[in-house]
Amino acid sequence: MFDHDSIADIHEKELVEYLLAVPYWQSWTFQHFGIPKDLVYRECVPTETVPGGLPIKSDIDIILCGRGRFEEAVTYQVKLVKVSLAQLRAKTPAKLRELQKGVRQANQLAERGFWKVFLYVVALIDARELNLFGEDRLLFNEVKGKIASAVSNTVEGLNSRVGVFDFEFVQTTDDRPTIFNQSGGHLRRQATPALQSYELTKWVTGTFASGESKTLETDVERPDRPELPSDHEPEEVKRS
Repeated sequence: MFDHDSIADIHEKELVEYLLAVPYWQSWTFQHFGIPKDLVYRECVPTETVPGGLPIKSDIDIILCGRGRFEEAVTYQVKLVKVSLAQLRAKTPAKLRELQKGVRQANQLAERGFWKVFLYVVALIDARELNLFGEDRLLFNEVKGKIASAVSNTVEGLNSRVGVFDFEFVQTTDDRPTIFNQSGGHLRRQATPALQSYELTKWVTGTFASGESKTLETDVERPDRPELPSDHEPEEVKRS
């Protein structure tokens, strides 16, 4: 029926890589108050050796800090809420249970004492069959309402110093899913900084020293939104 893949088929890891690789989405996603400049970052960092308690069997989706300022590490857990065409018609967003997992992971990072911790909730909605300027708008809004309610209910269990940012990417045309025809974001609450321990800072320093870190261009002016493929864009994100 459609020539292009669904936005709801994008994997979490590939979406994170894409947002970090494209300057516009780097800026839009990470350039907000309280985030250092001149950033370096790493993705999918294992947590088994994080000091301060029993081993944590998960990954930090993103860890970043100002260049050379490892005592101010910002960590992110990213969770997706997916709405395919069938799920949109049935009004049943998928992966809502993953939000609880994200809360648990973010709480563990906060308890270990990282300088700042964020939970990012990203809704990926395939609305190519809908007329969002007509009668289908009510259906679309109902699904969005269910997602917003699930996020609100879930974050009640978050450590009080974990920041929460929720995003919405909507595919409305039969085009590459990463065109993101509609997008929006809401910083629900800022992360509260904590004094990071010497042991944890040493771990962060070693983490960046043991692998190839990348630079986040959050100190540049926000570029225009990429509506079409550009020289800055990486290869197409992989999908299931």
